[in-house]
Amino acid sequence: MNQIFKIALISIISSIALGYAIIPILKNMKVGQNIRKEGPKSHYQKAGTPTMGGVIFIIAAFLITLIFVPFDLSTLILLLSTIGFGAIGFVDDFRKLVLKQSEGLKPKEKIVLQFSLAIIITILTFVYNKESVTMMTIPFSNYQLPVSFFGFPILIFIIVGTTNAVNLTDGLDGLAASVSIPVFLSLFLLTSKDTSRMFSVIMFGVLLGFLFFNSNPASVFMGDTGSMAIGGAVVALAIIERIPIYLVIFGGVYVVETLSVIIQVYSYKHRNKKRVFLMTPIHHHFELKGYKEPKIVTAFTIVSVVLCLITLVAIL
Repeated sequence: MNQIFKIALISIISSIALGYAIIPILKNMKVGQNIRKEGPKSHYQKAGTPTMGGVIFIIAAFLITLIFVPFDLSTLILLLSTIGFGAIGFVDDFRKLVLKQSEGLKPKEKIVLQFSLAIIITILTFVYNKESVTMMTIPFSNYQLPVSFFGFPILIFIIVGTTNAVNLTDGLDGLAASVSIPVFLSLFLLTSKDTSRMFSVIMFGVLLGFLFFNSNPASVFMGDTGSMAIGGAVVALAIIERIPIYLVIFGGVYVVETLSVIIQVYSYKHRNKKRVFLMTPIHHHFELKGYKEPKIVTAFTIVSVVLCLITLVAIL
């Protein structure tokens, strides 16, 4: 346990130290956040805040993992999922902010890259442990549902869905990081493998350190680079530990954020342009209701903690 505390402390300090080193570089590159005109007016003052800050905790997590985590196939899966999806987000951010291409990655390009990476991760997971793909743990029971090779498309869908869901959650100062910290802490408590336990602690630590810069008012945003990397890390840990279906519970905030967008789009298209929410993802709905960002982030974080506790009660 002393080693775990040591890794957590090093992760926090490394993330903060890298933040001080990298944020000035991002400022010099003038990779400032573009604010949508249709977004909340309170966000206009954030224009120009450096983004792509996810590279801070990605680099920290990568280096600390190489130093402290024994390298095996599960380590490769965790790093590939985290850095791979982070790289997709980085390319998207780079095109938009550095190359000034308004669209960034085209939707088809992004989907192809995401599904290609998800397929590779699923195959590697099958090689690592066949049951991680062919068996699904049913929530609130010890029953293992045999899904055979149907596990491949199921996991591929879960991987892509989770990374995009976390990406949608990144919309307020510190929101994605704050919501994800209890998720990684609960994954640490749930995992039985040393590799997964240490990686969970590393992600917990680097995100906690990143919040030093990302909390309201944020001096840097994580961008798609960071949010997609978090999604990749969360889903890889869940799959390796054979609890991907539990993502619906302990990743409930990500799920609600995504459902709000789906409901809004469906309602707009099929109900004569009627909207269910003032704006989606749902955190913007509460903004337009008059709630301040810190209060929304705190509320969503509390919900994340409660959902993680429910998951722990269900599994432990």
